[in-house]
Amino acid sequence: MTNLSKQVFIYSLGTFSFHDDEENKIFKKMQNLKGYKKRLSQMKSNLNSSELSKKDLKEAKRKINDEIKQVNQEVTKLKLDLYEAFDKHEGTRTLRQEELNKRNVIAVFDSVLTRTLEMEGNEPSEDIVIIQSYHFQVLEGLIKDGFYNSKGEKYIFFSGSAGQIRQKKGVWIKETLWNTYKDTLTCGLDIAEINEKGGCNINKYLSYKALINSASEEIKDFDINKCIVVDDMELTVNDEVDYINRDTFEIERQSMDVPITATDGVGMILPSISKKNFMVRLPWIKGLLASYDFTKHGNKVKDIYNREWDVIDDQIEIIFTKSQFKMHSYFESWDDYKERFEKYNCQAAKLNEEDDFNDGKLSYQMLQSLVNVTDEELENIASSTIEDIRKIGEDQEVMLKVLGATETNERKRSFQNALLMYPQLLNDAHSKETIKTKKKALVNDARTGKLNVNGAFTFIIPDLYSFCEMLFKGEAKSLLKKNEVYYRKHEEGMVSILRSPHLYREWGIKNNVLDAQKEEYFQTDAIYVSNEDLLSKLIQCDFDGDKVLVLSEHKDSTLLEIAQRNMHGIVPLYYKMEKAKPQEINGNNIYAGLKAAFDSNGAIGEYSNNVTKVWNSENVNLDAIRYFCMICNFEIDYAKTLFHLNTEKIDEELKQYINANLPHFFAYDKRKNKKNKGKVVKKVKVEDSNTSTVNRLEDIIPNKRINFQKVAGRFDYRLLMRDKKVVLDTVIIEKYTELDQNKKDLIKIDETSKKKGKLYIYQYIRDELLKVNDDPYYVTDVLIEYLYGVKDSKYKDSLWESFGDIIEENLTRNLIEAKECEDCGDKYRKTKKRQVRCEGCQKKRDRENSRLRMQKKRKNDSA
Repeated sequence: MTNLSKQVFIYSLGTFSFHDDEENKIFKKMQNLKGYKKRLSQMKSNLNSSELSKKDLKEAKRKINDEIKQVNQEVTKLKLDLYEAFDKHEGTRTLRQEELNKRNVIAVFDSVLTRTLEMEGNEPSEDIVIIQSYHFQVLEGLIKDGFYNSKGEKYIFFSGSAGQIRQKKGVWIKETLWNTYKDTLTCGLDIAEINEKGGCNINKYLSYKALINSASEEIKDFDINKCIVVDDMELTVNDEVDYINRDTFEIERQSMDVPITATDGVGMILPSISKKNFMVRLPWIKGLLASYDFTKHGNKVKDIYNREWDVIDDQIEIIFTKSQFKMHSYFESWDDYKERFEKYNCQAAKLNEEDDFNDGKLSYQMLQSLVNVTDEELENIASSTIEDIRKIGEDQEVMLKVLGATETNERKRSFQNALLMYPQLLNDAHSKETIKTKKKALVNDARTGKLNVNGAFTFIIPDLYSFCEMLFKGEAKSLLKKNEVYYRKHEEGMVSILRSPHLYREWGIKNNVLDAQKEEYFQTDAIYVSNEDLLSKLIQCDFDGDKVLVLSEHKDSTLLEIAQRNMHGIVPLYYKMEKAKPQEINGNNIYAGLKAAFDSNGAIGEYSNNVTKVWNSENVNLDAIRYFCMICNFEIDYAKTLFHLNTEKIDEELKQYINANLPHFFAYDKRKNKKNKGKVVKKVKVEDSNTSTVNRLEDIIPNKRINFQKVAGRFDYRLLMRDKKVVLDTVIIEKYTELDQNKKDLIKIDETSKKKGKLYIYQYIRDELLKVNDDPYYVTDVLIEYLYGVKDSKYKDSLWESFGDIIEENLTRNLIEAKECEDCGDKYRKTKKRQVRCEGCQKKRDRENSRLRMQKKRKNDSA
């Protein structure tokens, strides 16, 4: 996907970036005191390793505790002062200019929004700004009134994606830009028009509006006139479920009619237009477009506005479904939408095009639900991962895989591309140091249930044959019967279908059926599933781009046997959800909707963690898990429905899990244990280890020291250079060293933005070095000669991230021109006219010749 190679830099700020002078003064005092308290706590911790007597140690701790208590009191008072200052603030807020600094810059991928606004270049754009909420009083004003920057330019609230809302974030846009491009971004559908037709659920509206902010690439030559929208396939499937009454919390196993939208989120595109499945974005339209030849089923079809189309004569290439067209009720007809789409020059985009077959991994959520597992079986499941850990440092293929240098990795960085081209790079100190870090992460991941399996994550798609039979002929005729799937990447037989998040016991065991008829209709690497069972209810999926991990009894036989055993007697959960109600779209309701979403997101994670606590307890209570799963789904919907379950009847039963610590294996989870400068500064409290499936991995997964062996031949760093005889420049080297050592101070501390922030910092390092010398090839050669030739540094991230494209270009050219050593066969760059060996072999040959000459001389002298 080309969109993953293009990025735009923007500012990511906090609501504190909009404090007035009085608020800022109080806030800074609070931050300083919190920093002081952190240092006091560290001092107290360090006392335990001091040589003080018991009496002196006790007194020292008492003094520190008294100081901490006083700090807490001052912070509490300042907090009240800050809230009071917020209440006194009047007028539209102004962005503090000093907040537009390098620490607050992040990179975002190219999207419909960035392309429409023509956001480009290496410098941070101020066209849009991401803001994270820390104080609701400030957020309320920013949503309702917007804000000004120091130039007097007005910003207004734009939207927030589901991912951003989870992080209490939203997007603001310059008002002038919004007024210029709003019709292009919304297909001419404005708030007044929506409100005239009854309004819309606020958080649904915001998430639909945010679709244009997804990382994507434009679909060139897209023709909206070759698209239509049809009704979904609504079915009722009668099957066994565990029905939970949301009022009484009684759980009853019963056969009942369960309504399902069989085509929820999926449409179709002719294989002549795209042979791959991909996710799509248009204004108010989202979902998956499955490559499928619907013309084989007929030609006449009605759209959702009851207009008849002939897909052959009308040259229809894409059929969207009603579930994909999120705001269909606000347009008069499909022609209305099309006319606006063309009039306002709207854009269609695609993202997440179907990958090649890629390596999947098991997760702790999937593994923990398998409670009936022997030690021998667990060792068997983990054997491939254990083998990878043991081979790190010794096996070229494993080392490349651990570093992400694989053909299936579509997001390879320059360093990974170089490793694939020139595996000898594995023998460098930087590669070895990186492998050490990766090995530690691999061990920790494995001990938290992240294990190798012989499967891949792929799109899940319903039986489109059945859908098209209903669509064109009025009667659903299934190609896939109940409990059947079609997945051409595995052999016939039993498969398991897994989706994340995996809370309940959700191993979808189905029969993979391959035959000529299915092969004719289902021509992609997705897994196609029957519309006649409740798999979608079991794994809680829809079809708008969800990916599932598919495992086979032929390749993961032990795991599938265990899963089948544990799934005995398990049926999907079912309960009646609350429906979201429409509201008038205005500042007050947008603020209330976002606040509700921010309040509920923390609870979602807590309920998910509570499920994990039950699975890893001494006695697994399936009813408690069922309740937590239901509560979690109601919490997810709370932002839309504003409906909370009344759980008084089960609170006592769930209390023991809510109050428990996380399972022992979370001690190895880097997300739960915060680090600073390589040291753990906040360690999550965990339970003692027990015999739960995931906890037992601690004793099974080895953690031996890496014994590096030479792999892939001798490494010649000069193959990375353009000029192998470059003259070192001390000014460039000193500037690079300064930037490299200080880069951590330039990266945004916020964990959610740190990775995105790094992308800008490396661009900044490159730009600063090119101010010293504007020749990127010369600068790169100087740094390579210094870091590889002179220093042999273990740490070269800044070099590769800042100038990786230049190194890749050099390496590609040099490998074509490189010579093969007559002795060892390795490639090398010639430094002398008649050179026929690499430098290492030539030195070895010279030593041998010298030894022979000395031997001959001694022989002559003795004669």
